[in-house]
Amino acid sequence: MNRLCNRSGRWQIFTGLVLAAAMLSSCSSSTEGSASGDAPAATYPKASDKEIAAAAAQAMNPGIDVAKLPPEIKTAFASGATPLTADQEKIWKRCIGEATCETGQGTKTVAVIDDLQSPYYSLAFGEFLAQAIQSGQVSKIVHTSTNGDVTQFLSSFRQAIAQRVDLIFSEMAVLGDQAGPVLAQAQAANIPVVNGATPLKPDLAKMLGVELLADPCDMWAREASTLTEHLKEKGVTDPTFAMFSGPAGNAYAASWQPCAAEELSKLGWTKVYTGYDTWTPQGQTQAASALLASGKDPDVILNDDNPTQFIESYVSAGEKLPLIMTSGSVQVATLNAYKKAEEAGAKPDLWAMSSQPVMWRFALVAGLEAANGEDPSSNPIVYPLGAVPLSEVVKTADLNVDSSANAGSLLDPALQNEALQH
Repeated sequence: MNRLCNRSGRWQIFTGLVLAAAMLSSCSSSTEGSASGDAPAATYPKASDKEIAAAAAQAMNPGIDVAKLPPEIKTAFASGATPLTADQEKIWKRCIGEATCETGQGTKTVAVIDDLQSPYYSLAFGEFLAQAIQSGQVSKIVHTSTNGDVTQFLSSFRQAIAQRVDLIFSEMAVLGDQAGPVLAQAQAANIPVVNGATPLKPDLAKMLGVELLADPCDMWAREASTLTEHLKEKGVTDPTFAMFSGPAGNAYAASWQPCAAEELSKLGWTKVYTGYDTWTPQGQTQAASALLASGKDPDVILNDDNPTQFIESYVSAGEKLPLIMTSGSVQVATLNAYKKAEEAGAKPDLWAMSSQPVMWRFALVAGLEAANGEDPSSNPIVYPLGAVPLSEVVKTADLNVDSSANAGSLLDPALQNEALQH
């Protein structure tokens, strides 16, 4: 079974869902109350600030100030900067394909509940699993995928709560707005829940055990002026833009589109088109065709998914390629499309937000603190996102990794490819 997320990758829906109840029924209740017991000592690798900065750059956040990072995020980047040992890699390879996996170490049981399926979720879970193994604290991981079914999503939470797991993690990108009742139930049961890259509404976020906040709005507040100045250097003033997201009404669009539009409007930008690409290659191809047919000719396309089909559609049509800024993760496929467009003389100008799959590592570190009864360094724990030109990313990226892998992973290429098979 393949796991997935909301936005960052080609959206490949797989049949053969495993019912959440069946997957969680094997989760032993023997861990009940273990959060209040003696926690095993963490075994996170250590790294220098220089090594942490290099890992952040690999995760498409090269301008980050390491000295100002929360310790949980520094811990995760230090882990990402350190390859798994041979024994740890054996555990990873065994667990990546199992719905319920015993790691042979630690005492904590963690439930990972996906709300959709895509390469993004597959890769992000690979990051999460590596972090869990490097922590030395996680004995069991129970992984379910509900594929957009809200009933299964809520049932998976209730099953995890009933089994008294120590920690629940969910990206909650599509179904997060539906999670209120189960977040309240987990809170009442003293089981911490931690989110992924998707910011939740305040009334929901307050029920998390610890909130991971990588706010796209903060990124837009900083980077809107960067893009504006970049366009001015190209002779574009008072830019026009088209704005896209996946399914209408999705939770992630609500986390970035209004504030992006507001910040850009302050700088003289004008929105001339709104569309939906459904986070699928087919949907994006249709969205690109509709935009080309509209005659709006925007200077900029803003979207939140791998923009490969936007690039290919414009190049195929012989039309001037707008600047494309992706307020989300991008795949290796986009980097390859960038290179092909460059070779075709299309002069691609692509930007993307910092890689988001690595944020599942941050969530695991922070969530284990909550599960151990420790106070996090802050709540929420804030990760500052940035915007990076893909012209810089392609210089160091391994373009031989499976094209559906998200750019900016901290896993080595072989493990990225393996993660994408599950």
